[in-house]
Amino acid sequence: MASLEPYINVRYKLKTSENFEEYLKFIGVGILSRKTACAVSPVAVLTRDGDVYTLTMITTFRTVAFSFKFDEEFIEERPDGVKLKSLLTVDGDKLIQTQTEDNGRKSTHVRTFTPETLTVVTTAEGWEGKCVRIYEVVKN
Repeated sequence: MASLEPYINVRYKLKTSENFEEYLKFIGVGILSRKTACAVSPVAVLTRDGDVYTLTMITTFRTVAFSFKFDEEFIEERPDGVKLKSLLTVDGDKLIQTQTEDNGRKSTHVRTFTPETLTVVTTAEGWEGKCVRIYEVVKN
């Protein structure tokens, strides 16, 4: 867990996105929500309070956050209101999130942190594609 410590409270802003809308369509996000999600460049920040971590996505429209403990499943609500089971683990500088929908389908989001970038690679069972979103550190 300590390997993510250098990235706590670091702000990363989305710079590039590949196949994000295709992924959202695959998991059933409606067209309006998809278009809105694709039109913004969120800032991502990971914070910690004891053993509870919070991942926050900040946009001009809204702020979405969820809190978690490593290796403890919880119910997460996606920005489009769908509830699913979520589990986060850590492997070095990677934060790995597995989301399980009511129908059993899983999506995996691997967030790789570096001092300069946050790369998020998303895959889903039954989808041949891969979504890659690259964020860069916000310099103050």
